Amino acid sequence: MRDLDAHKSRDGAATPKRVAFYVGGFERVGGIEAFLFDLLTSLPSDSSDRSMFVWAQNLPEFGAIEQSGTKVFRTALRSGCRYGLPDALLFARHGRRLNHVDRIVFAKTPPRAIFEKIVHMARARRPQAAELVFVTPYRPREMWPDRLPDYIAKGLDRILVQSSDFARDLREMGFAGAIDLVPYVPPAAAAEPVEAPRGDRPFRLGFLGRFVPQKNLFYLLDIVEALRSSAIELHMFGGGDHEAALREEARKRDLPVIFHGVVPRDTVPGAIDRCDAFINPSVSEGQCLVALEVLSRGRAFIATPVGAIPEILGKGRLGVILPLGDVPGAAAVVNGFLEEWKTGGWRAGDIAAAYSSAYSRAEIIGDYDKLL
Repeated sequence: MRDLDAHKSRDGAATPKRVAFYVGGFERVGGIEAFLFDLLTSLPSDSSDRSMFVWAQNLPEFGAIEQSGTKVFRTALRSGCRYGLPDALLFARHGRRLNHVDRIVFAKTPPRAIFEKIVHMARARRPQAAELVFVTPYRPREMWPDRLPDYIAKGLDRILVQSSDFARDLREMGFAGAIDLVPYVPPAAAAEPVEAPRGDRPFRLGFLGRFVPQKNLFYLLDIVEALRSSAIELHMFGGGDHEAALREEARKRDLPVIFHGVVPRDTVPGAIDRCDAFINPSVSEGQCLVALEVLSRGRAFIATPVGAIPEILGKGRLGVILPLGDVPGAAAVVNGFLEEWKTGGWRAGDIAAAYSSAYSRAEIIGDYDKLL
């Protein structure tokens, strides 16, 4: 972990005894949800008294989180998001418990009215106010393109970021609190990465994630169409709002796209091993946990320069940057990668080793244990 400036959190190295993770909506598939699951099931169970506040269906992940020592407070209402009803019910039913914690960690910012109530509760706590921390799910300028809202800038004591670019955004946007740089908890690198045979067959390009506007997946279909002569298959693992439209578009255009549906977390490594490389055409990202999952299995990551992706790919020979809004240029990048792959480049063992050198899981978990 690297502290980005001289402004330290007020309790120094002390770890609070009671920490609340106030999450709000917890989806079945999502990067911040995967991060929270990995974090809460990896932290030492005796380092603090942890709780998590969510509105969600009763997912099996919550059982594993509770077995690891974190109490889950959940409400089931998921309709009425447009009016903030799930957040309102969660706070009404369980918000009073925040009066008894030393630190409140946000992985998403709740609606303003609820956020300000939580800030008031934290500031009023005696003998010492509770610390308010935010873990960025996306790059700050992508979350708040105009300006950092005053109520957030004044309400938070500290922000944890996954990229030095995120920290720079926050300073330029006027955030004066403490900033700490620490990556999401990375998957452990495969001890013996699967090296797919490189015989006479189509190159298997994978996508893993949600089928939502942010992921820019119709642009990906355009890229695949531009690669028709390159013997490439696109394997899509996931689901979401755009799934039906993507399936129909791929069918109409007769594209070599195979849809595999949503992949349970425990089968993600196997899904990654089935492909030769992964592609991510997003217009907005945070740390991009999928990048770490892919790299941990020894597969290169071809992705647009959003969120923390440039910083991730800058840590070694881990992948290549894909241009946004330029189908011919993007197709040329993929073709260039493919030519290197065909001649023996981008070996799984080399990628996994470079990833393992850049991301020490034990050290990063230790950083979170100190910070939270």
